[in-house]
Formats: sequence, C-alpha cells, structure tokens
Amino acid sequence: MPEIPALFDRHLDFDPPSDFEAFVRQAPAKWVVYLLADVDDRPIQLLCVKNLRASLKRRLGGEEQPTLSRRVDYREIVRWIHWRRVDSAFEADWLYFEAARQLFPGTYQGMVGFRPAWFVHVNPEAPFPRYTKTINLPGKTGLLLGPLEDKHAAARLVQLTEDAFDLCRYYAILVESPNAKACAYKEMGKCPAPCDGSISMDQYRNLIDWSAQTLIEPTGFLRDQAGRMQHAAAELKFESAAKIKSFLDSLGQLGKGSFRYVRRIEDFRFLSLQHGPRAGTAKLFLITPGHIEELAGLLAEPSDCTDLLQLALQRSADQIAEIDSVGSERIGIVTHHLFAPRHKGVFLPLLSANEKSLPRLFRDLSKQSLPEESEAEGVLKELQSL
Repeated sequence: MPEIPALFDRHLDFDPPSDFEAFVRQAPAKWVVYLLADVDDRPIQLLCVKNLRASLKRRLGGEEQPTLSRRVDYREIVRWIHWRRVDSAFEADWLYFEAARQLFPGTYQGMVGFRPAWFVHVNPEAPFPRYTKTINLPGKTGLLLGPLEDKHAAARLVQLTEDAFDLCRYYAILVESPNAKACAYKEMGKCPAPCDGSISMDQYRNLIDWSAQTLIEPTGFLRDQAGRMQHAAAELKFESAAKIKSFLDSLGQLGKGSFRYVRRIEDFRFLSLQHGPRAGTAKLFLITPGHIEELAGLLAEPSDCTDLLQLALQRSADQIAEIDSVGSERIGIVTHHLFAPRHKGVFLPLLSANEKSLPRLFRDLSKQSLPEESEAEGVLKELQSL
C-alpha cells in the first residue's frame, strides 16, 4: 500500500454519523490538490478542485446518489481527507503529478494527461551524426536542444537546420560514406556530400557541431553574419551579400516563437513566479533539469534579492542534471506552461537572472489577473483507484 505523500500538509477525519456541517466547515473553499482515503488510509480518489468545501459536500454529503456510471458511494468508504492548498495552475499541475506518481505508480502515466516535452537530439561525435526530434530524454549522449512547443516545431527546427547548414537529408546514404553515390542536393550545391567522400566525416562532424552551437546561442552568430553581409555589400560583392542574407533570413526564426527556449537540456533552468494565496503575494519556484521545487514565498515585491538569487544558484548547482523518466515528465509539465498562453505566471531563464530580475518579474506577475475562485466544486483533474 503506498504511503500518503508528505506533500499533503492538512487532513481531516470523516465520521459519517457526526455533524456534517461542522465537519465540512473545517475545509477551505479554496483551490486544492486532495486525496480521499479509506479507514486504513488507502487511496480512493485523487482530485484537483477549485473549491474543496464544495467538493466534499458533493461527494460526502449524502445528497448525490450513485449512478450506473458512478457506482461508488464515497460516504460509505471515505474516512480520511488529505489536501494541500495551491494557488496557480503551474503549482496545481506539479503537485497533482507528484501525488499521482506516488499514489498510483503503476497507472498514473496513462491517466494524468500531461504531454511530453519535445527536444531535438544530435551527437556531433557520432560516427554518422544527424538531427532527430525526440521525447525520449533519458540516456541520450550528445546534445538535447529544446524545449520545443510541440512535435511540429521540433520537425521544423530539424528541417531549418538541415537547410541552413546544407546538412545531409538522406541518412541511409550518409551511413555508406565514403562509398555512397551522392544525391541531387550535392549537384544543387546544397550539401557538401560526406557520403561520397567530397568532405571527410571529421569535417562533417565539425559542421554538425557548428550548427548545434548556433542553435544554442544564435545572437552572436547572427550579428557576425550581418556584419559579413554589410562588408560584402560595401565591397560590391552583391552575390555573396545575397547568399548571406538568405542564410540570415532562414535562421532569423531562432530564439523566437516556438524556438525561443532552445538551449542545451543542461541549461533547462528557470525561476518562476506564480500567484500566492493572497493578492500581492507570490511563490518563487526553482526549475532545473528534472526537478521542480518551491523556493520561497514572497509577501511583497522584493527589494533586496541577493540572498534569494544566491539560494537559487546554490540549489541549482546541487541538482544532478541526469534525466530519468520522472524528471522527463517534470520537464514536460514545465514546457506545457512555458508555451501555454492561457496559463499565468512568469518564467525567467536562470542564466539571465540578476538582482533586478525578481522585482521585475514580481511586477509582471502583479499585472496578471488572479485565478478565478469557484463556488462549485470546479474539478480540474481526477484519478480513482476503484
């Protein structure tokens, strides 16, 4: 029998013959992740709801009768309620995931409904390197670059990189290097043809590595290329300038839109401010590869952030960057919120954080509307063991 996760910090015992109104008044009419358990504290149902009090009234009040689609009479079997307050969609998703994987380890993956994070993988040192899109993060050698908004964005990034850097498009031909017959891309001047030995595989690996470094940090590279284009134009080398301009146009998407968070997975490190329990308060979360933790609660806009930043950097340095399956799922939760326009909160790459960042993030968060409260149960997520 799984233990009740320590993340639940409040509980009530339920005695059906006792005064139900007095019992239910002990539960907050607030957003929570909560668990219904039986007399032996075995999990029955895990929920995320906008109003715990209304949810308990509905499920334990005796007014709702079991139906053909729902044969469980919770009033007869529930004896414990464990919960934790949450104040944002991000916090709710994270805590619900953590509770689900501990309470239902064999079944939670197919039931919680979180999408995986998409990355692009390449290993410049591989015998025959190539870019591929992937959601399988654990155990990869080489570089994982992302996150991307979805599988379509990952495929676009692979194609963009192949086209911009004239990489091999046909892997089945590449692996025959140096004895293959080159495809039409060589004739068009769009591939250096390592497949037929026109360049060595070592040279091709250097080209792959150069392209990957450009994806990771495009700003300086694009600035240098713009300088080359202006220099070529000034020397009236218009054909060269036009080629560089075409190259710049193709890479102009990097760092924007669906590609705006592309970094090495080792640099998947963010500070996130989410709404706190009251207006004008916030919760600070530290996100590192495969880990999420609530770092601090802020009662007002911070004036001196030195200690908080030092704490965040120290905790980030302490986290091992090896990604297992659970860590990969946590990255998926964060990625969903990074790209979901309807979800609130603010995210800042940890590498960009400084003493002015947190006050600015706090002000940005204060401009967002508070999460709506609900008079009804407001079920957001639900897992049942029966």
